[in-house]
Amino acid sequence: MDDQQQKPLLGRIGAGLSLLLFGVPALLLWLATTQLLPILVGRGWEPLLAWFASGGLVLAPLLVAALLGARMALAAPTAPAILEHLRVRPLSGEDWRLAGLVLLFTFAAVAGLQLFNANVWPGLPPHPSFMAVRPLMIGQYYILAFWLPFFVLNIVGEEFWWRGFIQPRQEPVFGRSTWLVQGLLHGLFHFSFGFGVLFLLLPVVLVIPWAVQRTRNTSVGIIIHAGVNGPGFLVVTLGLAPT
Repeated sequence: MDDQQQKPLLGRIGAGLSLLLFGVPALLLWLATTQLLPILVGRGWEPLLAWFASGGLVLAPLLVAALLGARMALAAPTAPAILEHLRVRPLSGEDWRLAGLVLLFTFAAVAGLQLFNANVWPGLPPHPSFMAVRPLMIGQYYILAFWLPFFVLNIVGEEFWWRGFIQPRQEPVFGRSTWLVQGLLHGLFHFSFGFGVLFLLLPVVLVIPWAVQRTRNTSVGIIIHAGVNGPGFLVVTLGLAPT
């Protein structure tokens, strides 16, 4: 970070502030999934659309907070400067290679955990209690049109906030262990999804901050996060794999 171009704004984020910055969104996500989402479903909303609406109310503020935080930290807050402050940079060939390898590892690790969970231990539900993603029926494909903006908001909002704004401010405090702190707290953010989902998400929430810390490029986290979430959702909803 260029101290000559920036004003102090949460220059260092330690344990207490990290818990607050992850914990408040986690609480809001819990409220959205346990209070708002059932109300929408009870009023006749498709469960997926109810999830997009209630989840979006939590994810949108993350994106806004990241952009506003970066803007407030900069003396000359142009759009390129804001992106650079959030370490959103073009991917080099090495960045693409690392992202690809991490995606392959993540797919293998999650698949292994799914098999382990289903056949050995602990046998936890692999989906949130409030919603199980299933293949879309004929006449439901319009849902994909609503999924796309939610998907972009999900990936960009989380990565700009967790990895772009918070992680660089954690690194002076936690050093080489920052990725581990980030991963555990990102898992905490999903606690309302249930222990089964947390179990399967463990490789995902750990490898993304590791890759971002290694490359110092938030764009790498965006690629990995999108590469895990997007194809996984489409494979299930299009009926290309069992739920």
